[in-house]
Amino acid sequence: MVQSSLRVKPRKRIGKSGAREVRKEGNIPAILYGQGEDPVPLVVSPDELKRALSNSAGINTILELEIDGSESSEKKFSMVQEIQRDPLKNRVIHLDFLAIDMKKSVRVKVPVNTQGRSEGERRGGKLEKLMRTIDLECLPGNIPDSIEIDVSDLEMGDFVDIDGISLGEGVAPLRSGSEKVVQVVAQRAQEEVVDEPEVEEEEQELEVQE
Repeated sequence: MVQSSLRVKPRKRIGKSGAREVRKEGNIPAILYGQGEDPVPLVVSPDELKRALSNSAGINTILELEIDGSESSEKKFSMVQEIQRDPLKNRVIHLDFLAIDMKKSVRVKVPVNTQGRSEGERRGGKLEKLMRTIDLECLPGNIPDSIEIDVSDLEMGDFVDIDGISLGEGVAPLRSGSEKVVQVVAQRAQEEVVDEPEVEEEEQELEVQE
């Protein structure tokens, strides 16, 4: 688990017009919801967001929100639930924060990384990563930054399924344990197409005897 603080501001104007106004100022409109409380509209600085998420956990970082002007001294823990981006400029245009209880389980997607080069690859095979992320359920404090799989000993035809991964104490997968995560397969032989030589047909002139 990685925890980081994020300073945010309350957003006075809500709705589309309020969100546009926030973006014009160079900030990101956001909302915090969950834990049975009323949604809280917020304003987030892009620089502050980048600083808070620039770590090994990335989007799975536990965020301790510091709301400017808040009368409550209670820490508000949250995670990024959804990021909306401008499809053309790829910049963040809206954020959803989900309030969490550090004593209650959450569901997250954790990236899969492979380590080493398999024996099968050394013999001409190909390593296929069948899952880029794995859905997990655990307490916020037990969220792994990533799932590391050592593929060094995999031979041609070998695979690693979810049951074959050590996820850590209190971490449960949300998919079947028999589902494959990585496998080593034979490279498909490229079929060489051999052009057959064209046979030139001799044009024969028929002689007609009268």
